[in-house]
Amino acid sequence: MNDQNLEPGKYLHALAYRCTPALVGDATVHLRRLDTETAKLWGTFTNQCRKRFGKEEAQAPYSIATTVLQVITGGYVHFEPYGPAPFLVSRQPIDSNLLSKAFALTHGLALGQPVETIDLRQPPELARRIARTPEREFALKEHLAGADGEQPEAPNWLYKTVGWGLAERLAAVPFQLSNGREITLRPDTTGGLVALDDPWENEGGGRYAVCRTAVRLKTLPNVQHPALLLDARVSRISSSLIFSSTALAVQPGEGRPVLEVKLNGRGGMKTIPRQTLEALGRLEMDYSILQSIAKRSQQEQKLRERARAFKERLQFPREHPGQIWPIPAKNYQHPIGTGVGMHHLRLLRAHADAAFGDDAQRLSMRQSTMTLPRRPTDPEKVSAQEYKRRKEERELTGSKEPLLSRGSLFPSAESLCASVDEAGFKKLRIACLWYRDETRQRMLQTFCHAFGLSPAGLDTQEGVELDLYQGRITAAFHYVPDFLRPGRGRDRAEALGAVGASLRSRDGVLVGAWCETEIPHADDFPGVDARDLDDLDAKPQTKAVMARLDVPSQYLKGRGKEGVIEPNGEDHAAQMALLDLYRSLGVIDERISNALQSKSSFPVDRLAHVGVHVRQQNRRYGEKGEPKIVVTATALVPPQSSQGAWSLLGWSSAAPVWRPYRSAQNAFHTHPYPEPSAETTSYRQKWDGAADMVERALGDLADELDGVPYTVTVDAQSARRMWDGLQNVRLGEHLGQAGTDGKSSRYQLPGARLGQDAPLAVIRLNTEDEEVPQPVSVTHLGKKEGAEPVEKDTSTLLFEVATDFGTPVWLLCNVPRAYDGSGAGRLGSKRTRWEAEKSVQSEDRSKRRKGEMPQNFYAMTATEILPIGGPSDEAREALSAMTARLCHQTLFWSDRSRYPVPLHAARQMDLDHPQYRREVADAEPGSGDEGEEAETTV
Repeated sequence: MNDQNLEPGKYLHALAYRCTPALVGDATVHLRRLDTETAKLWGTFTNQCRKRFGKEEAQAPYSIATTVLQVITGGYVHFEPYGPAPFLVSRQPIDSNLLSKAFALTHGLALGQPVETIDLRQPPELARRIARTPEREFALKEHLAGADGEQPEAPNWLYKTVGWGLAERLAAVPFQLSNGREITLRPDTTGGLVALDDPWENEGGGRYAVCRTAVRLKTLPNVQHPALLLDARVSRISSSLIFSSTALAVQPGEGRPVLEVKLNGRGGMKTIPRQTLEALGRLEMDYSILQSIAKRSQQEQKLRERARAFKERLQFPREHPGQIWPIPAKNYQHPIGTGVGMHHLRLLRAHADAAFGDDAQRLSMRQSTMTLPRRPTDPEKVSAQEYKRRKEERELTGSKEPLLSRGSLFPSAESLCASVDEAGFKKLRIACLWYRDETRQRMLQTFCHAFGLSPAGLDTQEGVELDLYQGRITAAFHYVPDFLRPGRGRDRAEALGAVGASLRSRDGVLVGAWCETEIPHADDFPGVDARDLDDLDAKPQTKAVMARLDVPSQYLKGRGKEGVIEPNGEDHAAQMALLDLYRSLGVIDERISNALQSKSSFPVDRLAHVGVHVRQQNRRYGEKGEPKIVVTATALVPPQSSQGAWSLLGWSSAAPVWRPYRSAQNAFHTHPYPEPSAETTSYRQKWDGAADMVERALGDLADELDGVPYTVTVDAQSARRMWDGLQNVRLGEHLGQAGTDGKSSRYQLPGARLGQDAPLAVIRLNTEDEEVPQPVSVTHLGKKEGAEPVEKDTSTLLFEVATDFGTPVWLLCNVPRAYDGSGAGRLGSKRTRWEAEKSVQSEDRSKRRKGEMPQNFYAMTATEILPIGGPSDEAREALSAMTARLCHQTLFWSDRSRYPVPLHAARQMDLDHPQYRREVADAEPGSGDEGEEAETTV
């Protein structure tokens, strides 16, 4: 992007480039496209594997063949046996005879045949057909030219292979740090980069992490060329191989990429797949690196067995990983933090510019004309003179008061009452259910902050209402330990006892329950398997009881990892819990109505705004049956008069009726997640059925709204399985084209078939880091001639991406609170982890310093906003700004959300469901970061 050719304004820089023919140059790959008959034979092979293993979801283990081929050919091989166009692609040509042998061994070993009995001279028909499939050499640039006015539709194999050559170009140039140090990047077999030669190590020594750089090819809406997206992350290295999911392995020989190997086996027994070793041994190839992985696994398993036999603590050696770098399956506690930081990402952009040179074309992203709503917690606005005066006065007096005051986090009591009135009630009562006095005090302290009450002399009596605001908002405290404590073997409804009767909303009183909870810990339940701890969790059990009473509920954790949580200072957890209780009650306060006000002539504040959340609930350990599809929706409805309050409706696939949000959520939580229909036998039918439910729901909502136009907001990642029109390649297609090939969705967009009751526009959000450009900085070009550009590290603004055709797309930049909040330190803003400062121990408190390596380094994120439809460009811009404003001003805390209010509220209905289980990240076994019994949690 040449700044001299740009108009004045603010421009966003991101790790995104147009992937043009010039960028990939003369890079080629060798491709075999499997024909229909070969694909059918693979399907037969898969069914044989499923019968053998007795698992419906089992797939034929093609990783045997791909790992064999990677080791033999140098590393770059990808096999895609499923989907509409199955293929095998590699960087180097593969000998057909070798291919036949590799798949013959894969076929025989997967079906249980001893390796020495597999006749390589008489391979099965599947192996013969794959080997006979013609191999053609393709130049990548032939598929990247793009057509004017059309979304790119490159073949799947291109997306899997383009990183191979580009990563090598990036690795050819040393990664330059600001202090002059050069970091070596190595290509890996995923098409990315890894800095194995310069790992990060903790201060105590013996624990490692490495920098991995992703090189991905994605499409962006209405951009002619696919986009090359770069990003960097911290990959923690495990002390143990047997508890890891994958391993990075340095292959022998020069110029070979680092091999990423998938490990298999149960926890504590992970190793290289035995069939892969047997296949390579039968082919008499050098597979020493894989043998090293197997040998290390055997050694660690012996250590584990010894520790169990002698009842000793399991501890693995602390040493440099050498050739094998295990990556843990979970994000365990680790002495090296996550994230590479903003400075690292800016250096990565400079590195890509140096490696790609003039071949790289950046995307232009200019600030949109949007003003963010002023939030009550934003600092007050004062003139520069007043700010200077206050600063001088504070220096003279030594005061530690903040220079700029902030308003309350909580909505005003008046707006709460207005929302309660809109719901048809006269009074709000909050029932506080507790079993630790510390939690009771925290709740009371939070009420004092929320309603401006003095804590002096303020106390609670069992079941007696405490007036919070003019008799219209009250609280009542109930001590119910048997109802709330974790455990099993009790009737929760019976334990609630007489308190249950006082919780019902009646006689003009709206009631919500604020409950204490804790995550059950293995130490409190000796002898209970870690996987059974979920059954002891009181939260889902008590939430189900509350839902049957039609009582909205929210929970406050009374004990954490460090023990009982004491009332102390700014209790953010308690404050957020109270705000989330308001959300469960369906309260829409003045903060949201203020955020919906706009200077645009398009009336976003007179539209209803619907959020549709979709999630597939996969089977958990011990569960059987098909995955379940969960659908929830909300509608933010404008008031009938300018003085009225906005209201919130809810709907779910378990209770498919629109009703006030609090009742819709309770009805949803009363039912288990819906089971898949026995009539839906295919993937396509399953998702078409979900889209059909939403279509009927939107039709019902249109009747409820009685002529009020509405928008629908969905998340691209989950919803595009239901509506093909959300996919970049299908943007702008006519409604009649949907579902005509038997593979596409029957529905192009949500509500598109409802005629005059269809939504005014559909707003597609994408928050997936792998698909949205990573922002790194902003340049401000002033209007004055000759003015120097001003560089800014971060931004919270909305930027319009310059597209080649069709409607624009916007990126909303987000700065994590942990990066930009009070006292955050902005770790990673000026240094990379290679330059992290070490801790300083000193008797002088002012000289003490925490080490930076254990802490998290944060970076900006971006939310992609794409309005589809709408009457005009102005309307689409207004809808994009409205979506950004409803992300900026949330219901549930003081900062931003990745989702706007309607979609967040719909999503939260699901996350609060009793069947949605809470999870805790445990320490890594043998790492030294876990407790004495951590090994039992694996």
